[in-house]
Amino acid sequence: MIAGLRRLLDDSTPAEFRSAYSVPESVERLRAATKRSTFAAMSETAAVGKVSADSVRLQRVIPMVHNSFKPFFVGRFEVRDGVTVLTGQFGMTTFVKVFMSFWLGMVALFAGGFLVGSLNAATSYPRQFLIGPFLMLVAGFSLVVLGKWFGRNDAAWLSGVIGRALGVSSPNTPQWEVANVAPSQVPLVLKGVALFLAFSGVMAVITEFAEPKFGTAMILREGHWNIVYAVSAFVLATGVWGRRPWAWWGGFLLLGVSTLTSLLAMPVGTQPGLPPFMRVVFGIFAIIVVGVWGRWWYGQRKHFFTSAN
Repeated sequence: MIAGLRRLLDDSTPAEFRSAYSVPESVERLRAATKRSTFAAMSETAAVGKVSADSVRLQRVIPMVHNSFKPFFVGRFEVRDGVTVLTGQFGMTTFVKVFMSFWLGMVALFAGGFLVGSLNAATSYPRQFLIGPFLMLVAGFSLVVLGKWFGRNDAAWLSGVIGRALGVSSPNTPQWEVANVAPSQVPLVLKGVALFLAFSGVMAVITEFAEPKFGTAMILREGHWNIVYAVSAFVLATGVWGRRPWAWWGGFLLLGVSTLTSLLAMPVGTQPGLPPFMRVVFGIFAIIVVGVWGRWWYGQRKHFFTSAN
């Protein structure tokens, strides 16, 4: 089991990229092709991290997706026989390796302790005490395997970004060019947004007729606002699925109206004993959340304003 855990966590792949440029120019070109912070990649998938002559550390960042078990590229620039080479390896971060090794090791220790203790006739443990640690071990291993599976394409994707930035023409370097989606096709992300809007519209209808006292109509004290929202959500879902430009603008309108409605309803719906500063905190938090989602939605503009050739 220890050998299997080591192979699972310490799995790394060496990589080298021979640049067509000098070290300073290679650093500048790679820096221009990547971003420095994950927040800068909120709207689209990007290579994010530190780029310098002595240290290169990059990861693939997918908006609204977090995977601790994905591979990072860690390396540095060198000069060999007058040729600039970026050398390093792909693998999980040291923190994740140490943390998971410690966590799985402690769980295995407890599992072994309970198992040995159960062999003692004078000791009796409940069944869940014996099964629980082994289930946690299985869950821990499964989590790592699933995370690595989701990040299985990240090394090749990063290789493509690095290779294009450094002018690498090797046939072994994957070319992960971003293909334009045909006007007749609906990107997966827009399908997800459209289905979410449709589902929220259905829930609004159910809320209106099943428990109207808990709906927005009760909070704002007038009108059947759940029905209004449901109709708006269905129309917007249709527009998003059809990649209509007005639906892109409608997404911002929905975010703004939803935030404004929540802020206006907050003093009416909260308990009198809630301190006023808490309402301010909730309001600021709501604005931050809608700002993050707004930035992400802005990045989806390319799916709505493509030329139909």
